[in-house]
Parts: sequence; C-alpha cells; structure tokens
Amino acid sequence: MITANRLILFRDILYDAIIHNALKLINNANNNNEKEELYFSLQSALLQKMKNVHFCGSYWQGYLAFKIASSENAFSLGCETEIEDEDILKIAIKDFEIIKKLYNVDWSVIAESFGDADSSVFLSERTSANSIRKKIHDALTGQDNISGMSLLKEYYAEKGCGIFERYDAFKWNEDKGLSGIESYDPITFEDLTGYEKQKNQLIENTEFFLKGMKANNILLYGDRGTGKSSSVKALLNKYKNKKLKMIEIKKEQFYCFPDIINSIKKRGYKFVIFIDDLSFEDFETDYKHFKAVIEGGLEVRPQNVVIYATSNRRNIIKEAWKDQAEINGDVHISDSIQEKVSLADRFGITITYPAPDKNLFLKIVMDLAHNENLNMDKDALLEEALKLEMLYHGRSGRSARQFIDYMTSKVNQ
Repeated sequence: MITANRLILFRDILYDAIIHNALKLINNANNNNEKEELYFSLQSALLQKMKNVHFCGSYWQGYLAFKIASSENAFSLGCETEIEDEDILKIAIKDFEIIKKLYNVDWSVIAESFGDADSSVFLSERTSANSIRKKIHDALTGQDNISGMSLLKEYYAEKGCGIFERYDAFKWNEDKGLSGIESYDPITFEDLTGYEKQKNQLIENTEFFLKGMKANNILLYGDRGTGKSSSVKALLNKYKNKKLKMIEIKKEQFYCFPDIINSIKKRGYKFVIFIDDLSFEDFETDYKHFKAVIEGGLEVRPQNVVIYATSNRRNIIKEAWKDQAEINGDVHISDSIQEKVSLADRFGITITYPAPDKNLFLKIVMDLAHNENLNMDKDALLEEALKLEMLYHGRSGRSARQFIDYMTSKVNQ
C-alpha cells in the first residue's frame, strides 16, 4: 500500500491520469476486470508518452521522472532559484520517501497476475545515456534518502522545473502564455564567418548578464542577410547549459509584455527577449508603446531579462520626406522627428552589421565550403560565387550560404 494521498508539495502528480490509475492497480482498489483494463491501457499510454523520450530505468520510472521534473512547487522552485527554506525541506523529505516507493514499485507481481511477465511494458527498461533526468533516476533508486534528496536538489538547481526544464526556446501565445519550441535553429558562432568584433560585443554583454552583472539591451542593425538574427540565436546554443532561455515575440505583442515579465521574473533563469526584424512604418504609433516597454514604467525591468532586437533600419522607424517639412501641420516638427529617431537610443548598445566587402564575402564562401567538405577547385568556386553575387542577391552571409547549399547539391548529384 502506497499512501500517495499524503503528498503535499508534489501533490500535482496525483492529478495525472496515468499515475492516478497506476495507484489504483498498486493499491488493489478495483475488481479484477477493472484492474485488467487498467493494466493494459496503462501500458499503451506509457508506450505512447515515452516513445520519443530518452529516459533511465523502466517506462514507468521514465514517466514518473518526467512528472517530477515538471512539478512546480515550493521545493522545486526554491531549488531552481537557490533559495532554501528549512520548513519546505522537511516536507520535501516526507514527499521524497513516498515518491521513492512509487518509483520503485515491483511491477513483476502485478504482471504475473495477468500472465504478462515476459512482455510487460512496466518491466521493460530503455535506459539511455542521453537522458537529461538521469540524476532524478539516481536520486530515487539509491539507498540513502539524504543523498537522494541532495541529487534532486542539484537537478532542480541545474535544470529547473516545469516548462523551463523541458524547453530552452519559447514563443508567446496570447491565450496560453509561454509555448515551448521543440526544434530551434542549431546555429553556432562557429558557423558564422566574419563580424568577429560584433559577435564578441554581443557575447561580452551576454556573459555580463549571465554573471548577474549589469547588462544592456541590444539593437543589432544592418543589411539583410548579414547574420544579425543568427548571432542572437547562436547565443542560445552557446549558453543554454548556463540557464539561458530565449523568448521570441512579435512587435504586435508588445501589449503582452507585462504578462511575459510576470511569468519569468521570479524564475531562476536568465531570459533574452528576442524581437526579430523590428521596424515601424511612419504611420504606425506602436513604437510609443515599445519605448515604454524598453524603458520600463513604475515597475523596473527585472535583472533576469534583457531585450535583443534586430532591424534593417538604424532608427527602426521609417522616415518619410514629409517628416522634413511642416506639411503635416505640426508646429514643433523637430520634436516629432526626434521622438521617432530616438527609439534606437533606448537600447544601451547598437551593433552594426554592414554588408561584407568582396574579400569578406569570398572568405565566408570559402569557410562555408570547408565546413561542408565541398570538393571543388578553389578558383572555380570563387568565380561561381562572384557570378551569383552579381546576378542575384548581392553580397551577404545569407547569399553565401545559399550559394554553398546550391554548389554542394550540384557537385554531389
């Protein structure tokens, strides 16, 4: 008999259908027909839930570890933010003892009662070296409860809990809040040739941020295809193991900014809010709202948040010729112009990405060719690159990438 109803901090796992029904089986709360239905339906559910997941131990243990990692409670959140409460710890120890019994249930007796000892999912193990939750498995299968609790605390401190344990990158959904991104761009700084000064400036500010020092919001400005967005994305791949998370929002979502901040300000992570291709037409007035967002109102921007934005426009807001004349009837026309062009100044750092000159463009081509192991004569490759540059997209990191993709496919066809 497992008295899981005595769970306090981790009580949310009892509301999960699989765990709820498993407890019915374990505690014999059903007649035989109901137990048989539960037993086989639970195996089907576990296979479905865990089919693409790396885990340690049995399917049951892998699923329970997932629910433990997902539980956002006073203990797991305290470990995540490295704030310890002795009273909470005492309750967590009691919960840990119950969860450990649940984790190590001997399913062989139940499997044998249904003549299923040879093929039961409950008895199958698919231990994976790639499981991020191995520390949870070790915590719950060890003999020493004190050491187990220490491992669990370490896990939450390193990986966090809830949705942030599962994802590194997010989008904002107005109805559901943060939505995790399963597969995000794997680009690294090693993939980005050139712009070393710009990349180092971006990295330096981000490292200040991760160390808890004062860091600036950054505007990355420059020609299209020069690697502005890729540089920001590369930060996530470089620092995701240092509890850096990234949230991408659209300019139409600025009004959601207070909700976004409220959902992350007390978490034990550092968040880059990423706004790609930020620009406003001359008739749009949302830029005024963005100025308030980036500067902060009465409630200051939390120390675990910075804003990184990219734009093809230095001043972000399109300037029209009418802004240079008084035909719009504004007596203080210079004030209106100044209000628009000052938006970029709200970022503490502006990093410029100019279009590459001929030499840099060809260097990018050669570096990409080397990375792709493109077996082609150097002179012929560079000649083709210059032809493509003149005929199509001009010189940029993006056009170099497109050219190398084309040549790789052509050579290997």
